[in-house]
Amino acid sequence: MGAPLDQMQGGGVTRRFPDGSVITRQGAAVRSLFLVTSGVVRLSAVTVSGREIVVGLLSRGDLFGEAALLGDPSQVRAQAVGPTTLLAMPIASLGSLLEGHPAAAEQLLRLIASRLHRTSAALEDALTADVPRRIAGRLRELAERHGEPGPTGIRLRVPLTQDELARMVGASRESVNRTVGALSARGVLRSRSGRVTIADPGALAAP
Repeated sequence: MGAPLDQMQGGGVTRRFPDGSVITRQGAAVRSLFLVTSGVVRLSAVTVSGREIVVGLLSRGDLFGEAALLGDPSQVRAQAVGPTTLLAMPIASLGSLLEGHPAAAEQLLRLIASRLHRTSAALEDALTADVPRRIAGRLRELAERHGEPGPTGIRLRVPLTQDELARMVGASRESVNRTVGALSARGVLRSRSGRVTIADPGALAAP
């Protein structure tokens, strides 16, 4: 988290959620911006065809709930992955909060724009790119945002099952199984009990 937002800690309400707790529901009213201060938040959306797509895994310093700024219902379902702590900043008091911390306003805008861009990209990829390319792109993003470099590769700090990866890329579990199996056979990644290590990140490079 950057320094400007650190200064706003006293102006928000700290909320703690156990693993699996639903923070916001898709289509529900949202009255606060949420800043992740620890843990991981899973964002997902159900398309008009009824398919669930995981559009993001947020970690410390990430922001969500921007629909509240427009008075719109939430476009996503937010759920805690592991024990998670958030700073809730009520929209009603956000103006006065930012007046006291002007540098935070610009940082908030950057965070919101970045998350909207990632969400749009995830939805577009899920509808257009082929499955291997979608999987490679999502694994690259997860390695960048949630990876921990080690002697055997980049280990993802968040659990990732093949069912969850299928929801992230908008594909069937069977097609994801085939692609992940091929990557494992090539030594690109290893998976054990939902914990993934990317042994060869270079093999996932965009074409």
